[in-house]
Amino acid sequence: MERRFLTFLVLSFGIMAVWQILNPPKPPAKKADAAAAAAAEEAKDDEVAADDAAGDKASGEEAAADEADEAEAAQPQEFVTLGSIDPATGYRMGVTLTNQGAAVHRIELSSDRYQDLHDRRGYLGQLELTAGNGEGVLVGNVIPGSPAAVAGMKAGDRIVEAGGEKPEKIATLEDFQKVLGAIRPGREATLVVLRDGQRQSLTAKLGRRPLELIRPESENVALRTGKPAPLDFVSPPSFLMTLTQLGDKKATDAKPLVGVDLETANWRRVDAPAGGDGEAVSFERKLAGSGLVVTKIYRLRKAPEKEADGKSLPAYDLTVEVSVRNDGDAKQDFAYRLDGPNGLPIEGWWYATKIGRNWGGVGLRDVIGRYFGGDATQFGASTIVAGDAKPFDGTGLAYMGVDAQYFCVALIPNVEKPEQSDWILQSRGVVSGTAPVKKEDGRFANVSTRFDSKLFSLEAGDSIQHSYTVFSGPKRPDLLSQYKAANEPNYSLSDFVYYGWFGPVAKTMLSLLHFFYGIVGNYGIAIIMLTVLVRGCMFPVSRGQAKSMAKMQALKPEMDRIKERYKGDQQKQAAAMQDLYRKHSVNPLAGCLPALIQLPIFLGLYRGLAVDVELRQAPLFGDSIRWCSNLAAPDMLYDWSWFMPDAVTSGQGMFALGPYLNVLPLVTVALFLLQQKLFMPEPANEQAAMQQKIMKYMMVFMGLMFYKVPSGLCLYFIASSLWGIAEKKMIPPPVAPVEGAGSSTDLSPVRNGGSGGKYPEKRPGKNGDSRNRNPKRKR
Repeated sequence: MERRFLTFLVLSFGIMAVWQILNPPKPPAKKADAAAAAAAEEAKDDEVAADDAAGDKASGEEAAADEADEAEAAQPQEFVTLGSIDPATGYRMGVTLTNQGAAVHRIELSSDRYQDLHDRRGYLGQLELTAGNGEGVLVGNVIPGSPAAVAGMKAGDRIVEAGGEKPEKIATLEDFQKVLGAIRPGREATLVVLRDGQRQSLTAKLGRRPLELIRPESENVALRTGKPAPLDFVSPPSFLMTLTQLGDKKATDAKPLVGVDLETANWRRVDAPAGGDGEAVSFERKLAGSGLVVTKIYRLRKAPEKEADGKSLPAYDLTVEVSVRNDGDAKQDFAYRLDGPNGLPIEGWWYATKIGRNWGGVGLRDVIGRYFGGDATQFGASTIVAGDAKPFDGTGLAYMGVDAQYFCVALIPNVEKPEQSDWILQSRGVVSGTAPVKKEDGRFANVSTRFDSKLFSLEAGDSIQHSYTVFSGPKRPDLLSQYKAANEPNYSLSDFVYYGWFGPVAKTMLSLLHFFYGIVGNYGIAIIMLTVLVRGCMFPVSRGQAKSMAKMQALKPEMDRIKERYKGDQQKQAAAMQDLYRKHSVNPLAGCLPALIQLPIFLGLYRGLAVDVELRQAPLFGDSIRWCSNLAAPDMLYDWSWFMPDAVTSGQGMFALGPYLNVLPLVTVALFLLQQKLFMPEPANEQAAMQQKIMKYMMVFMGLMFYKVPSGLCLYFIASSLWGIAEKKMIPPPVAPVEGAGSSTDLSPVRNGGSGGKYPEKRPGKNGDSRNRNPKRKR
C-alpha cells in the first residue's frame, strides 16, 4: 500500500506542478495602486498645464498663424508599400506604410511557411478598402506579389462587381467580404473595376492569407471576440514619433505638446536618399513656428537573389532612420519619443501558453528588453496594463521589442559601441491604443515599447540623426543570433527564444526532432520516432521497475504480517519494513522512477513545442486536411462554437476548452486509463480501492489539462502509451527470485489468481507441519 500511496503522492504533486507550469498564475491588477498612480499623473499633468497656460496665451497669435501655414500644406492620407509578398522576389516581407504619422500600417511575411492560421478563406490581398457611397468599394493600396497585384489591380480602382463565374454587384464593404469569403484558396475570382471612368474585368487566383506580423489591433479584437471592435477603439500604427519637449514646454503621455501633431497629421512624402540593397521611402514634417523639420526614412533590405530561399539569412529587417533638422534662425531645445511595434499576432489566443522569465503570468504579447551589462528583462502584458512594469534601467540600450508566440518585432539601435546609444534616456513597455476594460483581458493587451530621448540643443542649421534596425520575423535561433547589438554576440536577439527551467532538455528534444524530420519530412512521424528513441533508452529502467514490482508483490504477505505485528508502533513497523526491503534488495520507490524521468522529458518537449516555429503550421497528414494541420496547436476536429456557450469557447480558465472539439487529448487519457486497468493489480483493501478511484478521477483532471496542449505532444503520449502496452503484453513479466528458506520472510513464488504476480508459500516446518501450504499447489 505504501508504494501505491507514494505513487499517488508523486502523481498528485506532479500533475499539480505541471498544471502550474502550463498555466502560470496571472498577476493581479493592482487597482488601488493604478488608481493612485493615475491620480498622481493627472495632478502632475494639471500642474504642467498650469505652468504652460501663460505661454500658450502669449503665443496665441503665433499658433493661429502656424495653423494657417499647416492648412496650406495639408496632405491627403496615402499608403506606400515596400517589398513584396512574393518569395521569389527575394523580399521576406511586404510592408505597408501610411503617411499619417509616417508609420508602419501592416507587415506581411512572404514565405508560404508563415500563413494565417485562422483565416483559411481565399486571399486577394490587403487592399485597405473604403466604402464607395453605395457604388462599390475603393482600393487604397495593392501590395506587390498579392493575387490582386498579379491580376493587375491598382490603388484608386473602384470594385463594382466580384464573384466566381458570375460576378455579383458590390455596394458595400460587407457585400465584397461576403462574396470573396465564399471563394476558396486556389480558385479564381472575377473582379470588375472602374478605372479612369472605364470598366475593366480582372481575374485573380486567390491564395492563402499570409501571416501579418503587424496589423491594426482592431482586426485582432474582431478575431478574438467574433465581432467588430467598438467604434471608439483606437488602433494606432507602429513606430509613431512625437516631441516630448520643445523649448520650455513639456509633454506627458496623456497630454501632448500643443501644435506638435506628428502622430496624427499626414506627413509629406519626399524622395528617399540613395543607398542600400532594397527599397526606401521618406516622409517629412515641418513644425511651423519652431523651424524644426522631422524626417523618417524606412529601408527594407532584400536578400541576395542567389540565396533568396535561405531560411536563416538576416533579411527580416526594416531600418528606421529618424532625423531632426533646425532650419530656423535660433537654437532649439527638444526631446523626442519613438514608439515601437504593436498589433502583433494573437494566433492561438484560446490555447497558446507562453513562458515567462519571471514567476507570474505572461500575455500573448510581452515586452522584452536588455541593456548592455544586464540580463534580458521581460514584462507581461497584464503587468504593463496594471502599471506595475518599471522602466528599463541601464546606460546603453542593446535592444527592446515585443515578443509573440513564434514571432517577434524588436528595435536595435544602430551603434558601433554600447555607450553610443546613450541618446535613449529611458525605455519602457506601454499599452498601445485602447487598453483592456476587463481585468481578465489583460493578457490580450496590445503592448508596445516606448523610447524617450534625452534633451538635445540644436543650433540653427544643425541636425541629429538616429537609426534603428527593426527585426520582424520568426523566432528561429540561428536567425536571431545574427542580429546583434553593437555587433556583440552576447547581446543578440537569441534571448527571445526562452525554454525556462528545462532548457537543455527542450533543446535536446528539438534537435532530435529536427534530425528525424530531416529524414522523413513529416513532423508527426518524427515525433513518433522520437518517442521510440526515448522509450527504447528507458527500457532498462522500465524492466527494473517491473522486477521491483514483482518483488514487492512477492513480499506483500510478509509486509501485511509486519503491519499486523506492529500495528500500534509505527516506528518499529517502519524499521521492520526497511529491514525487509534491505534483505531482499527492494526499492519501494523504484515504481516512481520512470514517471520522474518522463516528467522533465514531457516538460522539455512541451516547452520546446511552445516556442519552436518549425512545428507551427506543420501538418500531420497534409495542408488540405484541416484536422491536425498544425502540430503546435490542438488538433481541432470540429468547430462547436456555434452551440457551445462562451464560457467554454472563450479559452480562458481550466474549463474553457475553446471553440473546437479536440480528439487526441481524449485518446491520450483513454490510453492512460487502459494502462491503469490492464496493469494495476486488484486492490487488497478498501483504502487501496479508494486510491485507485482517486487516480481515475485524476485522469479526468489530466484530460482537462491536456485538452489544449499541442497535438504533437498528444502524439508523443499516445505513442508512448502504446509502447508501454506492447512492452507489458509482449515481453514476459519478470519473476521474483526465490530467496533462502528458514524464516518468515522466505519467498517461494506461487501464482496469484491470474494477477500475474508471485506470492510466497509456507514451507513445511521441522515437524513436517504443512498446514500453511497452499492447498492448490501439487507436490
